[in-house]
Amino acid sequence: MQKKHCFFRIIVIFGLIACFLSLSCKRDRINSNGNAYLSFSDNLILFDTVFTTVGSVTQMFRVRNPYKSVLKTNIALIGGSTSFFSVNVDGASGTMFREIEIPPQDSIFIFVKVNINPNGGNVPLLITDTLAFFTNGNRQNVELIAFGEDAHFIVPDRTIQLGSSQLHYKIVAAEGEHITWTNEKPYVIYGCAVVDSTAKLTINPGTQIYLHKNGILWVYKGGCLHVNGTKDHEVVFQGDRRAFAYSNDYAQWDRIWINEGSQDNIINYAVIKNAYIGIQAEIMNRSMGNKLILTNTLIKCSQKIGFLGRSYSVEAYNNVIADCREFCLLLAQGGNYTFSNNTIYNHYSSSGRTTPSAFFSNYYEVSDGSQIIRYMGDFKCDFTNNIVYGNASTEFGCSKTNEVDFKLNVENCLLKIKSDILSELTFYSALILNQDPLIRESLKYDFHLQDNSPCKSAGKNIPQPTQDITGTVRNNPPSIGAYE
Repeated sequence: MQKKHCFFRIIVIFGLIACFLSLSCKRDRINSNGNAYLSFSDNLILFDTVFTTVGSVTQMFRVRNPYKSVLKTNIALIGGSTSFFSVNVDGASGTMFREIEIPPQDSIFIFVKVNINPNGGNVPLLITDTLAFFTNGNRQNVELIAFGEDAHFIVPDRTIQLGSSQLHYKIVAAEGEHITWTNEKPYVIYGCAVVDSTAKLTINPGTQIYLHKNGILWVYKGGCLHVNGTKDHEVVFQGDRRAFAYSNDYAQWDRIWINEGSQDNIINYAVIKNAYIGIQAEIMNRSMGNKLILTNTLIKCSQKIGFLGRSYSVEAYNNVIADCREFCLLLAQGGNYTFSNNTIYNHYSSSGRTTPSAFFSNYYEVSDGSQIIRYMGDFKCDFTNNIVYGNASTEFGCSKTNEVDFKLNVENCLLKIKSDILSELTFYSALILNQDPLIRESLKYDFHLQDNSPCKSAGKNIPQPTQDITGTVRNNPPSIGAYE
């Protein structure tokens, strides 16, 4: 009998050990699936206090493991020890947190604090950082934003899916609204600011507009934009990294994107700098009869293209488009364009630039990853009294397909060009080829003509513009370029 009790006691002990080991293995099982992602109570942590008056604020968000097994993640504050932000993960402070375990279908809490001396005198306009989560080879970001100065801050409150990516946006002028931005204090755009259908946005003289990384001002189809700068009070579109060290930092923000509408869009006396694309004017579906009137504007330091027109109608006078890594001016996929007395000058110095400053085509090609898709449209452009020059071997080019119309008329222009391009033009006359226009100081963006410039009084008399970009009355005959 004693042996029997001993046997049962051994069975029970082994059973308990097996049960313990089973429970222990189940509890400690780590999810290593490469498709496992964390979920966040918020992926944008916004400190909406203006830090000209407050020194520090703390925000909290929750990180959840939605799976039935443990997830391990590494967390990094990208700005490191130089960041304005500090992070606390489950009671521990730091900038890097390794192998943080989140139990199955449970959460951890993360506290983020921003610390700014409001009397420090060097507070940035917009303070940003990223908290990155690395889980099974996947990276997820939570963006941190704080406002360092008093300004109008435009922060996304909606999201739409565009292809494989998401666009975070805020409607700044809703349907039927007419909104005016004044120069009382600057505007800071984070994400995409949208002028909706039948809405109108007017921007008054002297207004300063800062766009964060990838920021967009989007005039959606049916919307309207009037930028009403003056010679002495220009409207400036720029990145929010304002230090001089970033003045040549290309692609600080994305673009001004203008679609078709029933009212003309007007941009007068603007400065558009350090964008990926300065202005992109294109028809999304079909023309609604409007055009873009672009005058007395400087577009410079674009990462890709200064001005991109696709199937749009544009009148452009007295503009300077300069220093772009690919094209200063690209007109493609059809459209109706009049460009008169503009200076297009590309002194971007990289030896890798193989694109001309100005390029014209009746088609536009894009890749969907597996093939090249070509979009085509009838093209007409009158190109008169313009300078196209730079440090590439040729700065003027065109390409066409015979499937749709291509009409490019070029008169009284100074061009840096290969002579065989001339045969592609519909009409040309009185061209000055491959001569230095003798600009006063292009590296400082002073595009006045020197007294002995070949562009002086070499233009064609045309109805407009009657004045140059400085307001000087045009001579008879006028000079070529934006400056008389």
